Amino acid sequence: MLANFFGKSNPVSLILISVIFLGFFLTILVELFVGGSNTHITLGPALFSLGVFIFLFFFYNFILAKNMLTLNNSYGFLFFVLCFGLFPQTILDRNEVIFNLIVLFFLRKIYSFRSTKELYKKIFDSGFWLGILFLIVPTSLLYGLLILGSLIVFQKMNVRRVLISLIGFISPVFCYFGFCFWNDQTEAFNKLFEWYSDYNFDIYTTPQILIPSSFLGVFVVISIVFKTQKALSISGNDRKYWILVFLNFLVALTCVLIQENHKVTALMGLFFPMSVILANWLEALQNSFYKNLFLVVFMACPVFLFFINFVFFIFTDYFDYFKHKLVISILDKYSSCSFSPKYCFYFLDDLFNYYF
Repeated sequence: MLANFFGKSNPVSLILISVIFLGFFLTILVELFVGGSNTHITLGPALFSLGVFIFLFFFYNFILAKNMLTLNNSYGFLFFVLCFGLFPQTILDRNEVIFNLIVLFFLRKIYSFRSTKELYKKIFDSGFWLGILFLIVPTSLLYGLLILGSLIVFQKMNVRRVLISLIGFISPVFCYFGFCFWNDQTEAFNKLFEWYSDYNFDIYTTPQILIPSSFLGVFVVISIVFKTQKALSISGNDRKYWILVFLNFLVALTCVLIQENHKVTALMGLFFPMSVILANWLEALQNSFYKNLFLVVFMACPVFLFFINFVFFIFTDYFDYFKHKLVISILDKYSSCSFSPKYCFYFLDDLFNYYF
């Protein structure tokens, strides 16, 4: 069964999950090709995107395995890949993928605070990567809360450790300021501190976004409610990691909500904490039937949405084609008629009937 197969972290399950993602990736390319948008999709950028995803998946699994955020299974990686299937718009946004790869570099340091080995170096590195994220997306400064949260949860927070993270953060920011000052572009640096949030969320109300968001949101809320009660009742690293993952989810969600220009691809920042949350809840389920049922539903949902979007796209494309043909036939019908109010009325009446 699916629960037993993905319940073990082995090369076969990892390869199968990678093949699932490759299926999503190729399906997106096919949809673009059928829609005539393939002029901007060439072999080079496509291969580059796949290469970035390889690094993204590597660091994702590295963080999970190194810090034991999940048990020895492939649930987390499976949910992470299926999130891309639920929101296929995120797959071809290379800039957002690279940004989230840098986020994983940052999270790799954050979740490693549990060990005191080279702790000061980890704190400095986390501040440094936070500075890089801030230069790319200024609102990602909120991820700094994870540095403080990780220090509070795993270590003792003191002034020295906070200063080390600040020095790490200031290092890339100061370098960028020096570059802007030298080239007389200080206005570009000042814009980093000008945050303007757009609270128009209409982009998330479209069926392509609302349906998978609702589906995923329901299961994430259920996972948080049931897993939090169990995680807080025990002591040790499991509870600390769960608190940090939950904080990670809240910070990522806030960054999505306070965007200056809302875009669907920004939801990618939620994929890491949501996949870890879902994996932990699935691990806690004792009944194998419910585990398999949940996996079947979750794996079928992206395929179903891909099919619906593809059919809708083909139907819309052919509908526009025939509508264009009908309009041309109407124009031909009246092209030989002399101009008169009567023929104008007939023409508008036929045109209205064909469209509506």
